[in-house]
Amino acid sequence: MKFELWSVWHILYIISPFIAFGMIYLLVSKRSERVKNTVGILLGAVSVLILIVRNVDIFLRSGWDVEVIPLQVCHIGSLIAGLALIFKKKWLIATSFCFNMLPAILAMIFADSLANYETLLRIRPQTYVWGHFFIVVCALYGIFILLPKLTRRDLLYSVGFVGTMSVAAIICNSLFRVTLGWEPNYFYLYNYKGTPLKFLYEVFPTSQYGWFSINWFYTVTLFAFFIAVFIGLFFVARLIVKVHASKIEQN
Repeated sequence: MKFELWSVWHILYIISPFIAFGMIYLLVSKRSERVKNTVGILLGAVSVLILIVRNVDIFLRSGWDVEVIPLQVCHIGSLIAGLALIFKKKWLIATSFCFNMLPAILAMIFADSLANYETLLRIRPQTYVWGHFFIVVCALYGIFILLPKLTRRDLLYSVGFVGTMSVAAIICNSLFRVTLGWEPNYFYLYNYKGTPLKFLYEVFPTSQYGWFSINWFYTVTLFAFFIAVFIGLFFVARLIVKVHASKIEQN
C-alpha cells in the first residue's frame, strides 16, 4: 500500500483529525469532568506512546540517529500534546494548540515524506500518520473540551518553553553536524528537503562561526512568522474558551 499525494486517501487523511475530534466532542462535551479528564489522559497517552514506538523502531534499526532525538517540531508536538492532556497544565495546552498544531496540519497536507515509503504498512510511516493525527486531535481537545482559562503567565511560560527549545535546536543543528556527521533539520532551520519557505534561505548566505553556523535572515524571519501565528492563536484559544464557558453557564 503506497501513499499518493492528493489522492482521495490523502484528502481523507487531512480532514480525519477534525472529523474524529468532532465525534469526540459530541460524545464527551456534555459529560462529567471526570469523563473529560479520563478521555484526555487516554488521548495524551496514545500521543506519547506513538513517539516512543517511533523512536524505539528507529533506534533498533539504525542505532543512534538524528531522528531519535525528539527536537523536531512535530516530534516535540507528540510529547507536548500528550503531556498537556495527561497533566492538564494550561501552558502546555496553549503550546500544543498555538505552536504544535499548525506544523502538524501542514505536515499532513504536504506529506512528501509519506510518498517516499514503498508501503505504509510499516512502523515508521504509521507513526507519521498517527503522530500528526493525534497532535491535532489533542490540541483541539485541550482547548474545546478542557476549556483552560489561559492567562498572560501561561503565554509567557509557553513562549519561554518554545524559545528554549528553539535555542537548543539551533545549537544542536550545528553541533551534531560537526561532532557526529549527522544532518539534522531541527525546527526546519536548514535548507534541504522538507524545509518550508526555503526560498528565504537563499536571500542571504549562512554565517559560520567556528563549528556554529546559522542563516540569520531565514531564522529570524521564520521565528517572527511563528511568533505572530502563536500569539494570534493564543487569543483565538482564549476566545474559544470564553464563548464555550458562557454557553455552559447559560445551560
